[in-house]
Order: sequence, then C-alpha cells, then structure tokens
Amino acid sequence: MHRLIITGPRQAVFEDVARPECPPDGVLVEACTTAISAGTEIRVFRAIPVDEDGQFLYEKIPFAMPTENGYSMVGTVMETGEQVEAFDIGERVFATAPHRHIAALQAARVTQLPNAIPDKEAVFLNILEVAHKAIRVGDPQAGANVVIVGQGVVGLSLLAYSVAFGWRTAVVDLAPGRLEIARQMGAGLAVSTNDADHSDQIFDYFGGAGADVAFEAGSNWSAIRTAMELTRTDGRVVIVSRHTQKPDFNPVGHPFLGKRLSLATSYAYPPDGARWDYRTSINLTIDLLARRRLYIEPMITHQFDWQQLPEVYRRLDQGDQSIVGAVINWRKDQQ
Repeated sequence: MHRLIITGPRQAVFEDVARPECPPDGVLVEACTTAISAGTEIRVFRAIPVDEDGQFLYEKIPFAMPTENGYSMVGTVMETGEQVEAFDIGERVFATAPHRHIAALQAARVTQLPNAIPDKEAVFLNILEVAHKAIRVGDPQAGANVVIVGQGVVGLSLLAYSVAFGWRTAVVDLAPGRLEIARQMGAGLAVSTNDADHSDQIFDYFGGAGADVAFEAGSNWSAIRTAMELTRTDGRVVIVSRHTQKPDFNPVGHPFLGKRLSLATSYAYPPDGARWDYRTSINLTIDLLARRRLYIEPMITHQFDWQQLPEVYRRLDQGDQSIVGAVINWRKDQQ
C-alpha cells in the first residue's frame, strides 16, 4: 500500500509500506477519498513549524521529517479489533487519517456515516468542524451581523454554518472565483479588498454598523486587520487560521483600542463530556449535512487521483487560487 510523506521542504513523495496491523481497540479503514486542508497541509509541505523555535510541527507534535500529511478520510472498514463491536466490515466511515490507502485507527475517533451524505461532502467533516468550533467561540446571537475574511475551505465552511443558522453574512476575499463560490453558497454580500469601497459596502449592508462577530480565515495579518476594521465597537473577532509570521500592524493601537474588541482564538475541542465536545459537535455537523441544511457543494472545485497529490501540492504552493475544495480518489481501480 502507498502513503504520502513529506521528506523535506516542498518534497512530497509516495512510499510503499506494509499494511498496518489492526489495534485491538481499533479498526483498519481502506480509503475511498481524502480531502486537502490547504492551509495546514501546505504549511507542512513547506516544512514550516508552528513556533518560532522550530520545535513543533503541530500544536503539541514535535517537528520531524519525514512526516505524513492530511487529516480527512472517508473509507470502508476492512478489519475490526477484538475489543470492537460498534463497526461492521464494509461499513462506510469518516476518520481523522492522513493521505494513505489503509489507516489503523482507534475506534473512538472513527465515525459512521449515513447514506444521505456523499463521500465528496463527508470527507470535509474535519474541515467543517474547524469552522464549527470557531462558531462556538464567536457565539453569534440571533439576528447577528457576521463577516468572514478569507474564503478558502475553512472560510467557506464558516459561511455554510452562517447560512444554515440564519445570520446576515458578508464575506471578503481577493480571488473573484472564491467570491463567486461564496455567492452560490448564500453569502448576502461578497466583496474584494481590492475594491476601494469594500468597507463602505459592508457597513452599508449591515445598516451602518460593523459586524457583531468577525471570523478571520485568511492566515495572514492583513486579514486580521481587515476583520478588526469591519467589527463594530464591543464586537468580537475570532482568529481561526494558523499564523506563523509576525504582525505588520499594532493590533492594540489606534483605532482598535477604542473599539473595545474581544479577540479570541479557536483551536481543538473541549474535553470529552463538555457540551460541544468532539462527538456532540461532529454529530450535529453530520445531521446538518444529511438533512441538506449545510450546503457545501460549490466549494468542492476539484477531484484528483491519489497519484496526483504531489502535483496538487505544488500548484497550491505556487498560489493556484482555482483549487478550493480538493477531493482525492483512492479507490481500488486507481491504485
């Protein structure tokens, strides 16, 4: 079987490895599809650590190469451990797993999927959940004005929840194609920061006030600044994306200090047993997808065979804005 590994900066290759053993409390999952989370995966592709000292590849995972990449898989259960009773052979599931043909996983982090959700949507569950967790941090109230800065897969996922929950939502991005996708997904207003009057358009759309809650999903400091500029006095700004560069403006200087903004970051789930822990949160997202309340089809722009993954990374690394939601096909007839 094959797995994708990053061997160094901008070096992605496939490695032929033995099939993993099934853990007693887990399952083996054979991949049907995986999804690319461009922000995280291209940072890893570029071998950029999350900390200034270069010690960590992820929040609590030491920096080391080679490494696997990706965290979103839909597949079928091909083997169960002796302690596992909740899954059947051949059952379709979602799993937090990298780009590989077969993954060995703890059963507690594998999720059964209803037939109502197609593979190409179900594979975005973890990416949707990044947005879902940010929604819980921002906590927009009924009738809220929401702005989303950045319309990659996370920003568009935030938009999908905003539309589902009925908030008045404006989005901002530089890429015309992504703004058009946002309009198809139900954005009330989609504007480019290249437009000199983009702030005026958004304030007019919100009836003269700024956003009650702004979500930053652009992964750069100019996006944070834009989010802060578009938020009303006493509003909240939620930083969703990872930032590995230093700020190029003073986030507590004029005029931001006078706006009494609350700045919050969103990352990971609360402990199991909390109101919106992993299982409760992902079950809600599955229910919304199954009932067609969460509309994400327009953001799925590309499907590739697994052999194309290194080239897809190169395109994303070089700034190809046409690739938004990318689904990778791992089916047997293409191995």
